[in-house]
Amino acid sequence: MKPSCRSLLSAAILSIAFSGTALADVTARYGELQAVIDAINDPDPLMRLAQLEEILKKGNATEVQLAIRTAFSLEDPNIRSLALRAHFAGFRTFVITAELPEEIKKTLAGGDKKAVDEINRSELFRYFEEAGYQFSFQSEYPGSDALEFKAKLLKDRRTDPDYMGSGNIRGGMITIATPFTYGVSRRACSFEFTKYEGFTLKGFGSCNINGGFLFPVTLHLFDDTKVEAKN
Repeated sequence: MKPSCRSLLSAAILSIAFSGTALADVTARYGELQAVIDAINDPDPLMRLAQLEEILKKGNATEVQLAIRTAFSLEDPNIRSLALRAHFAGFRTFVITAELPEEIKKTLAGGDKKAVDEINRSELFRYFEEAGYQFSFQSEYPGSDALEFKAKLLKDRRTDPDYMGSGNIRGGMITIATPFTYGVSRRACSFEFTKYEGFTLKGFGSCNINGGFLFPVTLHLFDDTKVEAKN
């Protein structure tokens, strides 16, 4: 049986009404999300800080991530500090990537055999060559209102509490210190991040291994290797 003209007309009216409602909902949501961006970009630093706190407190996942990403684009240490704390509170792992300093890269690429041999004798260089250039951490962050958190180097199998590292976020700076096992002895590495490039933190690391040197480190704030915290 073919549908009557009246039923077709009713279906068309319902479809138009539904489309109109959906469009209205999308438009309203667009306005809500744009309001988040505008709130974080408020010209009054105290107002944008208060509004970021309120957005984080509200807890809508989309709005929180949008607010955090927007906050990282501002040259405001208070906003960045709160955004960083909220960001780290939402994850259980993070990865720091190290690389050799430019002067060491140039030496290794050059023809000075004596200089290359000296670098090869460095225990820190040998550690990187054997263990790799990534430091993967499991973190325990109490919440976005805390300045300090715990961090455990995942490739270190020691489980005693003394081998738990720590980190803190103050202003836009992140510092992390961790003990780890090198051979049969206990050593330590520290990392300090002070520069932003997009959603990437840049800084330097150091480890108290013989022949040690400062090395550049990178921490991607939005990285697929992170594991989101489960409540």
